[in-house]
Amino acid sequence: MKVNTKLLPRGIGFGYMGQIHPHIGMNITKNTTGDSWEFMIPGRIDGAAANQLEVEVLAAIKAGAKEIFLNMSQAEWICSAGMRVILQYHRQMKNNGKTLLVTRPSPGVSEILEMTGFRKAIVEGGQAGSAR
Repeated sequence: MKVNTKLLPRGIGFGYMGQIHPHIGMNITKNTTGDSWEFMIPGRIDGAAANQLEVEVLAAIKAGAKEIFLNMSQAEWICSAGMRVILQYHRQMKNNGKTLLVTRPSPGVSEILEMTGFRKAIVEGGQAGSAR
């Protein structure tokens, strides 16, 4: 069965075997210590999750964060939209003398970061499993 996705209400997507389901928001948890923010990012970072991540990062920047750490030890996978969010705000923070880095990438995320050539630039310590 083909479904015209343009006709689906916002927030509806496809799951396993093409079943239609509502997107369930990613449960990002955050810890703040002064101007340092850490986000714990679980699961798959698809397009909808990338949008949610961007909203969280922007809120931290607006609140005056000088350091943002994206702990991806529980993330399974990241799409290009998620990579765009990380790279865009990594550059923005760096240009303002601040920090945004990925910490503890899971093996799956680390492999994607390595394949895209961004691991050394955006992962704390430049390697998977760095301390934080």
